[in-house]
Amino acid sequence: MKAVHGRQLRPWGNIRWMQSAAAHDRSRCALPRRKKIGVSILLSVGILAMGITGGRVSAASSDSNVIHLTNAQEKTLDIQTIHLKTQMIQPTMTLYGELRSNPDGVWTLSSPLAGVVLNMPGKSWPQIGSAVVRGSSMARIRPIVSTTLQITLALELTKVKADLAAAKVAKSTAAAAYVREKSLYGQNKAVSLQRLQAAQATLAAAKARVQADAQSITAIAQQLKAKTGGFLPLPIFQSGVITQVLAHPGQAVAAAQPLLQIEDFHTLLASVALPAADSGSVALDTAIRVRVLGHKHWLLAKPLTLGSQADRQTRGLSVLYLISNAGTLRPGMAITAKVPKAAKAFPMIIIPRTAVIWWRGERWVYIARGGGVFALHELINPQSVPAGYAVKNGSLPTQRIVSQGAQLLLTIKLSSTLKKSG
Repeated sequence: MKAVHGRQLRPWGNIRWMQSAAAHDRSRCALPRRKKIGVSILLSVGILAMGITGGRVSAASSDSNVIHLTNAQEKTLDIQTIHLKTQMIQPTMTLYGELRSNPDGVWTLSSPLAGVVLNMPGKSWPQIGSAVVRGSSMARIRPIVSTTLQITLALELTKVKADLAAAKVAKSTAAAAYVREKSLYGQNKAVSLQRLQAAQATLAAAKARVQADAQSITAIAQQLKAKTGGFLPLPIFQSGVITQVLAHPGQAVAAAQPLLQIEDFHTLLASVALPAADSGSVALDTAIRVRVLGHKHWLLAKPLTLGSQADRQTRGLSVLYLISNAGTLRPGMAITAKVPKAAKAFPMIIIPRTAVIWWRGERWVYIARGGGVFALHELINPQSVPAGYAVKNGSLPTQRIVSQGAQLLLTIKLSSTLKKSG
């Protein structure tokens, strides 16, 4: 076996194990968080157990964060590097807030008449959190109609029936006039186009009057029928989730009294608290990125309007954004928002998340200096961006950066440090 740095390498079985571990390291971005931690621990324990000599920390105290590897060791650990890229980044401000209900998605089921509310046969009374579908009926009303109102409805029904009969006669007369005018206009244009159009409009108005009277008769007759012990079902006109139950079966309700409140959570409002001192330093007409507490993905929120009330804590503005909800987001959840500042974009260095490692409570990266030399470098004030992290231009040397295997290099450094201290 060939010796490296004065020590003999392990058998080829261990080398193949390291290659397999490196393959797992390549796919760590697609693994859940727990699996990522498990893979890192496995690789770290494997390196310590093998006593790999691939990592030689510089002897100089000033270069204690520098690691030297041979070409064979780089291939064994599958170290990969990329060039640093610069991108124009819009400066942002981190603000906090919460999700709210979208008023456009809130609908209330109300009783059209005074009566006793009852549940539908074979169905239980809806509860908070129950999902409802448009077109279904969740409740019914047994109207309570006074004798005076009953007489009034009967008289109104008689009057509307008379109006319907007159409307039908007017419709027949208008139809005959329209047919005559149309025939004369088609033969030799004995009548003008204006007269033909007037006859057509009169016929359309007569038809509309007949239809309106017929609908009125149906509605009044339904109310009179309900007086004799009938029930009036209350259909649902919007799908969603029940958020409030305002009445219960057997309860007497008045006309227009709310019974259920239904909300559609497909869109929500993101309310962001903007301090009064920063009201002029952010761009309120641009989209922002929002992350809900407990969720790792950032969502896009579109600007909507300013809130009607000031924030209670900051005494500043309450800015509302519209956010699409394709999952289980609900009003009241806390959010973190990245709001663009009203300033020009400036160049920043973009670092992928796979290249960043945590050590001593800070974010670090490994810079590839060439010739198997890798230097540990701390990131100064990194900002989270969709592509990873961004740092100021010039804060990192203009060399290649380790995009894969940085955690292995840190393990080698720590292993060498432990051996020296022991």
